[in-house]
Amino acid sequence: MSSIESLQPEDGFALREYIGVLWARKWSILAITLVGVLAAVLVTQRQTPIYTSKITVIASDPLAQIYARQGGPNMSAEQSLVYSFPVAQCASQILESGELTPLNADLTEVCGGDALTGVVPPQGIKKTLRVAVPPDSTNLEISSSDPNPQVAQAIAQAFALAYEFDRNTQATADLDSRRKPLTDQMAQLNRDLTAANESLSIALTNNDPEGISIAQSDKSRIEQEMADLRLLLYDLSPTKLIPPQIVAPATLPTKPTSPNLVLNVAAGFLVALALGFGLAFLREKLDDRLRGRSDLEDRAGVPVMAVIPQVPRWRKKSEARLITQDQPKSNVSEAYRTLRTSILFASVQRGLKTIMVSSAIPGEGKTTTASNLAVVLADAKKRVILVSADLRKPRLHKFFGLPNEVGLSNVLAGEVQPWEALRDPGVENLRVIASGPVPANPAELLQSERMGELLAELREVADFVILDTPPVLLVADSSALAPLVDGVVLVADAEGTTRGSVAHTRDQLEQVDAPLIGAVLNNFDPSTARSYNYRGYYGYRYRYGGYQYGMGGDGETRRGAAAVLTPRRGRDRTV
Repeated sequence: MSSIESLQPEDGFALREYIGVLWARKWSILAITLVGVLAAVLVTQRQTPIYTSKITVIASDPLAQIYARQGGPNMSAEQSLVYSFPVAQCASQILESGELTPLNADLTEVCGGDALTGVVPPQGIKKTLRVAVPPDSTNLEISSSDPNPQVAQAIAQAFALAYEFDRNTQATADLDSRRKPLTDQMAQLNRDLTAANESLSIALTNNDPEGISIAQSDKSRIEQEMADLRLLLYDLSPTKLIPPQIVAPATLPTKPTSPNLVLNVAAGFLVALALGFGLAFLREKLDDRLRGRSDLEDRAGVPVMAVIPQVPRWRKKSEARLITQDQPKSNVSEAYRTLRTSILFASVQRGLKTIMVSSAIPGEGKTTTASNLAVVLADAKKRVILVSADLRKPRLHKFFGLPNEVGLSNVLAGEVQPWEALRDPGVENLRVIASGPVPANPAELLQSERMGELLAELREVADFVILDTPPVLLVADSSALAPLVDGVVLVADAEGTTRGSVAHTRDQLEQVDAPLIGAVLNNFDPSTARSYNYRGYYGYRYRYGGYQYGMGGDGETRRGAAAVLTPRRGRDRTV
């Protein structure tokens, strides 16, 4: 029975790449974000609480009714007036009392006449002042902020009163300037009327008809002029002024308006998150490590024969562990069998028998790969000889628990025959030649004629000869040995190998005409893998013999259904 589930190609691959970058750097992003939030909390706690008091004034054009002006006050000009120097002078005088001045206070003695002459407002008194005008409104919202709530209230109310007084003073002065000529004229008419009455009285006493007529005519004219003048003065009456109105006293704040813990934490979170994202992409840009299977293929110029998953609970990499012997049914062992299949196929196509396994730098798993490859080839009934050609830092013999007193260095030095150096590791169809004592001239020994003769002899008695060699970029041993073998397999660590090291290794092998046939991506961890460069591969998952394996598009395998990677295209198969 089998069931196949087709997976549709995913859209937004670029977005998936970005998400992959963020996921790969999630812990650093989280750490930066937490630092930002904690910094915001600490800064907030260290800040002095600030209280804000607000008072609302209904602005007006005091002379609008007198001059029959329409449209209301110019709110921009009214807003600027609150910040003006005369208003600040008056407000500072109001604050001199040290108490909250009531709204009905008479400010004539404080701010009128010459009271403000030479008055300099305290420095910074306007820095805490804010004047806002709501849209489509004639309201002035005057607010003041201070660590002391009473001071904030006093400043806000002082500026409101000072604005109101200044606005009324200006309007009254303007009105008085227009009324003065009329009042002066009215005084002259009063004098003229008194003179006319006196002339009329004399004419009546003297019984002078002509004098009486002239005096009465002058009196009537003067009285008419005075009546007309009274109408003009009534139109300019101070009762027709429309002064600004303070809605209510300034509020006494009970809670600080700043610092705002929620706002500061939110700002710290967003800024730190953005910084974390930016650093994540910057680190990704500067990170030269391999991005996956296709990246390794591009840099090495050869196909990846297998992707070896990370061995669970294997923390000590210095510890030699033969996973194909310890856990033959694990997904890691299955990955080595995939490598075996690729080697067998290449053997049929190219006639491979001697295979060199190497890496760019130490710690990438070349010895582990060579040992496990030899075991799975032996399990396939192939006669295999595993040779430890790393004469500088030998480690292969530890995987099989073999001694290292006699080995390849003794054979190349002519001290022993090849068959005398062969050791039985306890695996059927497999024999091992350890490295032997570390020689003084390993590179010369490996490129000697005796090495070529040894490989020719081993080819005659084995189906495959696997050679574990030193890193290519550190010493010349691998470059010297590469031309003598049928194929070279390059091992790269999925977590640590850089693109530059792979490209440099490829160039160095090409310089000696090394037959590079494939690569192995080792130590791959699907749970932390960055989702790059999986386009064009297929993934699948399947059950067989009670075990479940998952493989993403690059061949990554992992035990458990939750570990199955989501590829760009794939299929689900149950056997």
